[in-house]
Amino acid sequence: MNSKNIDLNMGFVITDDKFNILYSNNFFKTNICKNNEDILNKKLTVFFQDINVDSDDDLYSVKYRDNSVYYVVHNRLKLQGKDFYVFFFYDFTLGNELEKQIIRLSSQQYLYNEMLNKLKDGIYITDEEGTTTYVNDAFLNLSGLTRDQIIGKTVYDLRRFNILPNSCCAKVIETMAPVSTINNYYKGQRCLVSGSPIFDEKGNLAKTIAVIRDVSELDVLMKNITKEKNQFIKNSEIKNISNKEPFVVINNEKMKNIYTKAKKIANVESTVLILGETGVGKDFIATYIHGISNRSSGKFVKINCSAVPEHLLESEFFGYEEGAFTGAQKGGKKGLFEEANGGVLYLDEIGDMPYTLQVKLLSALNDRMFYRIGGTASVEFNARIIAATNVDLKHLVEEKKFRADLYYRLNVVNFVIPPLRHRKEDIIPLAHQFIEYYNNKYGKNCYFTTNCLEHFLVYDWPGNIRELKNMIERLVLMTDDAFIDTNLFTENLMFNEGVESLSGNNHFMQEAKSLKERIDDYEKEIIETTLASSKNMKEAALRLGIDLSTLVRKKQKYDLTK
Repeated sequence: MNSKNIDLNMGFVITDDKFNILYSNNFFKTNICKNNEDILNKKLTVFFQDINVDSDDDLYSVKYRDNSVYYVVHNRLKLQGKDFYVFFFYDFTLGNELEKQIIRLSSQQYLYNEMLNKLKDGIYITDEEGTTTYVNDAFLNLSGLTRDQIIGKTVYDLRRFNILPNSCCAKVIETMAPVSTINNYYKGQRCLVSGSPIFDEKGNLAKTIAVIRDVSELDVLMKNITKEKNQFIKNSEIKNISNKEPFVVINNEKMKNIYTKAKKIANVESTVLILGETGVGKDFIATYIHGISNRSSGKFVKINCSAVPEHLLESEFFGYEEGAFTGAQKGGKKGLFEEANGGVLYLDEIGDMPYTLQVKLLSALNDRMFYRIGGTASVEFNARIIAATNVDLKHLVEEKKFRADLYYRLNVVNFVIPPLRHRKEDIIPLAHQFIEYYNNKYGKNCYFTTNCLEHFLVYDWPGNIRELKNMIERLVLMTDDAFIDTNLFTENLMFNEGVESLSGNNHFMQEAKSLKERIDDYEKEIIETTLASSKNMKEAALRLGIDLSTLVRKKQKYDLTK
C-alpha cells in the first residue's frame, strides 16, 4: 500500500492483533515519529505504551515515548479470519495553543479595559466608518450617556438625533486630521474633546479616538478667555498686545507667503504698507507683525485716519503744549507718535489722510522727530510705522490727492491681502474656528451641515473675513437647532444684504450659465479646495469619495495644478 495515497492531517496506523505496525501514513511517520527509524513491523506499544484497545472511550489520550500527548481513536477489523486494528492519532497541541492565546488575549483585553476605566479622562473610539466601538466609564460619567445609547451607533446618527450634536470623531473622519472641540453634553459636563485619526500600515483610516476632559471647573476662566474683545485699537485707543505669536488659519499659498514674509521683516524698522479690500484682515497682519517683533513689549497704537476730524488730526498725531489753542488742556497732551515710542504706530485708512498733514508725517518719518503744536522743543520719534488702506494709492497719487514722496516712503515693504473669494481653501477652516469661538461664547454646540459649507464656498463674501465672522455669529444666535443648514444661511444672507448682493458673479443667481456649466463650476471649486487642503492626491481622493484615477481625470479636465 502506498502511504502517499492516505496522507491525512492526522496519524493513521494499521496493526495486527499483536500491535505490529503493518501500515502508517506520512503524518504519523514524519510528524509523530519524526522519521527517526523504520517503524514497519515494530510494535505500536513501543511508541505508545498506554495504548488500550479495551478502553470504552471513543477518544482517549496517550503519550508518545517523548511524553508528548496525542488523542487516539481505534477500531477493530476482521478480514479473512484475521484481526486488525486501525488507529487514528490527533495532535491537539495547536488547538491548545490557540486556546491559551485566546485566554491570554481575553485577559489582556480585560486589563486594558480596566486600565482605561481607571482614567479620569473619557475615551471614545470608532471604526473607520464612524461606528462607536468602545467608550470607557469616565466618558459615560462625563456625558451622562449609557453604552446602550451609543455602542454600535454611528457618530452621524448620534449627531443627527442630537445625542452627540458636536461629534468630534465625525469631524475627524470628515477632515482626516486632528480636531478639538468644546462639547456641552446634554446630560453631563462641559468638556474639551481632542480627536485624532488612526491609520493602518497602508495609510487608510482604521479608527478614530477622542479624549474627553472635564473643564467645568475652568468654566469661568474659559468665559474670560473667549469673551469677545476688540482685537484692534479703535480711534486712538492704546493697547498692549501679547508677544505670543497669534494662531493663524491659512491654507492659501498666497497667504502663507504673506505670513512668511511678515516673519522675515518683523524685527527690522522698515515701514510697512498693507493693501487690501475692507474686511480682509489688514489689522490682523499689523498686530501679527507687532506680536512677533522685538517691539512686542511696546505699545500698539492705532488711529483711523478717516474717523478723526481733519482739524483734530494734527493734535492727535503730534500732541500739543499747554495754551497752544483755546480749550487745550492744562499741561498739554502727548500725541500718538509719542505714545507709540518703543512700539508700533498703525495708521489705518492712510489714503484718507488730509494732504496738508501728509507733509508733516513725511517730515517726522524722515527726521525721526517732530514738534508738538505750540511747542519749540523737538520730540524724538522711535516707533515703527505700519500703514493700511483699501484704496489704490497710486491712483490717488496720479490725482494729486496723495503725495508721491510719502507713498514711496511708506511703500518700503508692502503686503497685498487677497480677498476671501480668491482664497476659498481658507473659508471652511475659518468658519470652523469662528463657530468654535461663538459656541464657547454663547454656550452652544452648533455645527454646519455639509451642504451649508458647500454654499459657503460658492458665495463670494464681498465683506471678506469680517462678513464671514459676523455671519457665523448671527447663525449661531438665530438657529433653533444644533445644526446650521443652507436654508438658515440663505435666509440671513438675503435679510441682511438683500437680493442684490447675490447677483453679479455670485453663483446663487447665475442665470446666464446652464445647469451643467454651473455644476462644473461648483465641482471645480470643491476639487480645487480639497486639493489645496490635502497632503497629497490620495488623501484628496479619499476625502472626495472618488477613485484616484477619477480625481486625476477631473484635475486634467479643469486644468488644476497643486
